[in-house]
Amino acid sequence: MRHALAVIAGIALALLCVASLLPLVETDTWWLRYLDFPRMQFAVGLVVLWVLMVALGGIGRGAARWLTVLTIVALAYHGWRLWPYQPLAAKMDPGLVSCTPEERLSVLVANVQRSNRQAEEVIALARAQDPDLFFVLETNEWWDEALAPLDADYAHHEQDIPSDATFYGMHVFSRHPFASTEMKFPFGADTPLFDGTLEHPAGQVRVFGIHPRPPHYFQPSTLRDATMLEAAIGARDGTLPALIAGDFNAAPWERTSRRVLRLGRLIDPRAGRGPMISFDANSWWMKWPLDQILWQQGLAMADFTVLPGIGSDHYPVRADLCFTVNTDQRFAPIHEDDDAEAQATLEKARTMRDAAFDG
Repeated sequence: MRHALAVIAGIALALLCVASLLPLVETDTWWLRYLDFPRMQFAVGLVVLWVLMVALGGIGRGAARWLTVLTIVALAYHGWRLWPYQPLAAKMDPGLVSCTPEERLSVLVANVQRSNRQAEEVIALARAQDPDLFFVLETNEWWDEALAPLDADYAHHEQDIPSDATFYGMHVFSRHPFASTEMKFPFGADTPLFDGTLEHPAGQVRVFGIHPRPPHYFQPSTLRDATMLEAAIGARDGTLPALIAGDFNAAPWERTSRRVLRLGRLIDPRAGRGPMISFDANSWWMKWPLDQILWQQGLAMADFTVLPGIGSDHYPVRADLCFTVNTDQRFAPIHEDDDAEAQATLEKARTMRDAAFDG
């Protein structure tokens, strides 16, 4: 019986090793990209299954040896991917700056979940946090009406809600005016990308708000990846300091997420501070960071935090930034193939859009 259980543990271990290493493949296949999310859970599972296999007496010296080697390789890969997002790694922004209220830009992101009906929690969050910029994601007509009280608190409000409840809407509340705003739908996406220039008293800043759809059954991650890259390239090619905020529906250790940091010369506040989980508020095991606020040099961090729940499956996140140049910021060095891989993703997204329109 012990040997049979050991064999079962060994088979499960082998399968988990394979699942751990499959994301090495550069592909937008939906089920492979799903495997990017649970790296922390996979790492724990590998250790537990290996210990269980050994404790039950093993499955034969040769097979156990090879499984041990494969487990070490898989754990090393997870460790490499996760290393920047634990407290021993170097911080991209030390987070030590301070500034006057006139020089501070506070940004709050909340995915409210369409089915959530605790609007009073969201209103209370906005009023308690009192941010300069408040991105409300996954909105629909019900949420549009429920958020109406915030119009009295914010002088400036941009939004796009879907004509039906199938896809995600976005509301952007601001205490400061925008010099320009546009809700884009890049590559025929059905979720908006907000692109605006904020007129803050301390200076102008380019603001992107994104909420691409996640990899979904039989739907590749192409549009998600292309939307993230579109925002990063827009930030890179602009003349103003920029920030990108929203629910990326991608973990920060994913290949595209790291490419976004490099191409956009962006700071990730989670680097060196831990994963700071923002999803899933309703699950004990599906835990990873999806909600992000990234920024370029010209902005520096005073604080970044994940806030308590609001009845959604996401926790809100907040960043407090100062209009200042911090020479202690660190940026991920660009890779030789970043531009080519990004352009390949964008071109594939354009091809998908054209095919959909032709159909």
